[in-house]
Amino acid sequence: MATPKNTSSTARKPAASVRNTQPAAPKPAPAKDNSIVSAAEEKERRRKIREAQAILKADRTWKKFLAQQEDELLRLRDEILPTVTETTRSTLRSGDSAAASANGQHTADAGSEAEYRDLTLNLLAKDRETLYEIDAALERIRLGTYGICEMSLELIPKGRLEVRPYCRLTVKCQEEYEKKHGTAARFRPQDSRLVGYAGVQNDIESTVSLDDDAE
Repeated sequence: MATPKNTSSTARKPAASVRNTQPAAPKPAPAKDNSIVSAAEEKERRRKIREAQAILKADRTWKKFLAQQEDELLRLRDEILPTVTETTRSTLRSGDSAAASANGQHTADAGSEAEYRDLTLNLLAKDRETLYEIDAALERIRLGTYGICEMSLELIPKGRLEVRPYCRLTVKCQEEYEKKHGTAARFRPQDSRLVGYAGVQNDIESTVSLDDDAE
């Protein structure tokens, strides 16, 4: 007599895995980096800069005007720098003395001193910002890009440079920038580590020699 099969001990085969027929979700596109400039854009930028430099070099009055602007920038720097240095020192000293006598100081006196210190720090920040712009303008003179708007690459009128010798933009571009970013915003090159035009600081061909007289 045949022995019946023990169905309870028979191992069950694992069920076949069901493949996911759902299409994979598309990967999000990488965010566009606005700071990246294509080779064509950079080439066009260099071309415009050289055109503006050629116009400046052809201006027989530009070399003298540039020397006057450099003297004015140095004068402003010499005028502001000692004030910034002394204000920084006095602010630090006043902060130390205020901290030492805070426990015995009247509340109203402490508030007035804090307001005065905040005002001083705000003025100090503005002076430091001006120093930064002056140094940047002196660097643009060295590179041969002074007087060229950093947004439109058009020439900045001499009258505007005389009023604000460290300005970077034409009036039109300045208004457009402030309208978009606010009046407190300060224009900076694409690469904040560089002064002047991003990508052409060390390009000898893009600079204008200040020793050459215009033909």
